[in-house]
Amino acid sequence: MTISALPWRIADELIEQPSWGGRYIIDIKGLGIDPAWAGKKVGQSYELARSSVLIDPESGEHRALPELIAEAPSDLLGAAVISKFGPDLSLLIKLTQAKGNSFQVHLPVGKKLGHWLPKPEAWFYLAPGLFTFGLRKGVKFADFSDALLKIDALMKDLSCRVTTGAIDVQTARALAQVHIAQIDPKQYVNTVNARPDDIVDLTAGGIHHSWEEDDDAVPEGNLVYEVQVDVPDWQCSMRGFDKGKMLDDGGLRDTHVRDYLATIEQDDYHNDLSHHIRKPIATSQARGATVEGLFQTPYFLLDRIVLAPGMKIAQSTEAGFHHLFIFNGSARIGDCVLDRGQSYIVPAVAGNYELSASESGATIFKTYLPTA
Repeated sequence: MTISALPWRIADELIEQPSWGGRYIIDIKGLGIDPAWAGKKVGQSYELARSSVLIDPESGEHRALPELIAEAPSDLLGAAVISKFGPDLSLLIKLTQAKGNSFQVHLPVGKKLGHWLPKPEAWFYLAPGLFTFGLRKGVKFADFSDALLKIDALMKDLSCRVTTGAIDVQTARALAQVHIAQIDPKQYVNTVNARPDDIVDLTAGGIHHSWEEDDDAVPEGNLVYEVQVDVPDWQCSMRGFDKGKMLDDGGLRDTHVRDYLATIEQDDYHNDLSHHIRKPIATSQARGATVEGLFQTPYFLLDRIVLAPGMKIAQSTEAGFHHLFIFNGSARIGDCVLDRGQSYIVPAVAGNYELSASESGATIFKTYLPTA
């Protein structure tokens, strides 16, 4: 099979999150007036995943990504990509709106611990946000460990008391927050006020992280464009502290405190924010066209292309496919219009192509793999 060289649109895959999502993703995709999304909140959209469905630009047929890869791996991904990364495209690209999550850590690449696998990932902040990252300089790790173990034991005790009928869930939640405030686990980690265009690189693993919430300072939560190696959460996300969350029946999400503590890098070098948080780097600039490097990792690359109204830029898929997300404005490749809020795969078989902006200009995120 030879696939079309035109850009394949990726069908929307939005994930509802009534508790911590919002309307940002719905609006950027132009779905705000769609009755199907009235009153709903979305926390994430999968802009590329193993579950993605691609739309044939010529026939309009919907095709599952794994099927396309199986039928035409070189045409879709490119020979260089297959040679280095194999035919299984284990890449996950997400647009996220989140108001908080647990204290987490991912296994460092090259380290082994039980069933856990590394999950290299990076974030690009689209708006101001709030997160914790790494251990604060000078903290005693034994004190941090003791704090998390105490909270974990507390939560399990409260959960047991709810499930046995000793107390109700509202009382348990209130008690949890009182004790957590006294223990104050956030005193041991860096709290960071994210700025637009902040790049947070988690690809090395071993660094504590969590998204936080502040309805006054960042009412929309953390608006983040993420690229990561696609690994299921149960194999990669060690949860050290779930912030006192309890289900209505008294149940708790799984925590992995001892594995979390065994995985965190404790030294000052690894926890130095300057090694992980940075700004875009301009890689090329011509009249009306700017390219900035956002993620430059061994696992994936992300550029931001900014085109002035009507301007063009030459591109090539000689080294492998491109994933394009249209963040602002709209663009064209030949006669194909690329709409705001949509993702597209430009297959490797496309070769040389020209990306042109509409009369309103265009901002495009281009993800590709490092095959050199």
